[in-house]
Amino acid sequence: MDRKADHVVDHHADEQADKADVLLLTGLHQELEWVQRVIGLDFNRRMRGGTSYLCADITRGERSVRIVTQRQLEKGLTTAAVTATKGICIWRPRFVVMTGVCAGIRGAVDLGDLIVATQCFEHSSGQLIDGLLVPAQNRISIDAWLLDTLTYLTDSSSIIPDIQASYTAALPADSKTRIHYGSMACGPHVVKDKSYMDALKNREYSLLGLDMESYGVALAASMCSTHSHPVVPLIVKGVCDFADSEKGDLWHDYCSYASASFVLRLLEEVMLRDYAFSRITGLAEH
Repeated sequence: MDRKADHVVDHHADEQADKADVLLLTGLHQELEWVQRVIGLDFNRRMRGGTSYLCADITRGERSVRIVTQRQLEKGLTTAAVTATKGICIWRPRFVVMTGVCAGIRGAVDLGDLIVATQCFEHSSGQLIDGLLVPAQNRISIDAWLLDTLTYLTDSSSIIPDIQASYTAALPADSKTRIHYGSMACGPHVVKDKSYMDALKNREYSLLGLDMESYGVALAASMCSTHSHPVVPLIVKGVCDFADSEKGDLWHDYCSYASASFVLRLLEEVMLRDYAFSRITGLAEH
């Protein structure tokens, strides 16, 4: 009797179980907790390559998207790039998202607003000339099809008012969340300096926000992309301060909630659209 059949392993099934459609990263544990609360599913913990990930399947109708989440162990652009690269290599997603908080440009955005980064650049690298840093400002831009889906979602529905209305904690009476599309500057240090922010704004007309992770995540997605397996980055963050002396954490919870909630609405919209769904999952277009 041939006993080899007793040890047959469905390698295709194992491969599919170890793949994800979406890798969602946050900079802090608090931000990751909001992702789990917003999505409202039981996440299963999976260890891969010595790292713990939380996995869940989001299902709408006959379509499903597998999402894997993780927070950074340390703050900063370098950690973001390494964390994203490792997650991409392990899970082979086609969509890499980061939610959480950022600083905003005073006068361009308000506290509690959401910023979708149409492009990310690093503001801390470049040439140091006579004591003045001239940033290289290498940048990575959002994919056109994704930007089209996002603008349709925000222009043709009440998604932002619904997100704000669904938040259970109290907000200032006159607060009104808006969504903005523009540049996100990224660097390795916490900024609490209005003059530095003004200088960044003067060099980048479309600048809306500043964080410590976005460029690292976008760069990892870009460098891990191939012709047959593109990896699309998306950064959505809430404005919790203006990177000046008044910097605080009052808006941290709401911004973590709102950015995660927006991404969930986006994924639901993606599952309704054949082309977008095929780009996220790698399935052939219908």
